[in-house]
Amino acid sequence: MATLNTQKISINFGGLWAVKDVDFFIDAGEIVGLIGPNGSGKTTFLNIISGIYRATGGTVTLQGEDITDLRPFEIFKKGIARTYQSSRLCWDLSVADNILLGLYTKQKVGFLDILIHPKKTNNEIYECLQECMDVLCYFNPAIFKRRYDLAKDIPHIDRRRIEISRALVGHPALFLLDEPTAGLNDEETMQMMDDIYKIKEKIKDICIIIIEHDMKVMERVTERIVVFNAGQKIAEGAYQEVIGNENVIKAYLGGAAV
Repeated sequence: MATLNTQKISINFGGLWAVKDVDFFIDAGEIVGLIGPNGSGKTTFLNIISGIYRATGGTVTLQGEDITDLRPFEIFKKGIARTYQSSRLCWDLSVADNILLGLYTKQKVGFLDILIHPKKTNNEIYECLQECMDVLCYFNPAIFKRRYDLAKDIPHIDRRRIEISRALVGHPALFLLDEPTAGLNDEETMQMMDDIYKIKEKIKDICIIIIEHDMKVMERVTERIVVFNAGQKIAEGAYQEVIGNENVIKAYLGGAAV
């Protein structure tokens, strides 16, 4: 059974199909890349999977369970986490506090515990903080040294790492990465690719869907690529197979194979 499966998933806005009849799957431990021109439906597809948009038609199943109509926080609890094209950090919170937000669904203590059992509350906060720092140290020990600095004072690539750590601390089965190298230079892009490999080393069975325009990233980190155009899937396969596809060359690569 695939970890995630979509069947004929579709959504339209005012009569315009943003995604139409997309069949997709990803298996445990697999990294699948999504490519396509701007406006081809890639991010909209992730928004459907993560519950931000509700599909007009079709189904989404996670580990055999239908999650098509669940809300984002319910889908997060089921095991899907994501990052976004633009930063969603809370700028005036510390690095540590931003990552702690990723554990909000794991919280066991409630309001009464805070009043009546402060020791229990403090113990849970300490355990959660320790887990957050373990994840952060794994990606970049240098950020750990700045764990109490405000997020707005952290370099751009490290902000990306903080967002990744916040998503991973909840131990998702499926991780959605939307243009993780956006705004990074070539050297930082290589570092980010290394970080993606670190994710696979740390969490063996995690599935990753990654949207990227940098084909070097796709060639290096993915096992399979799915190509979108005008809201539909037009090609699927290994990197070398996909970039030689006539439809892909015409729709995405500007008329000549790379």
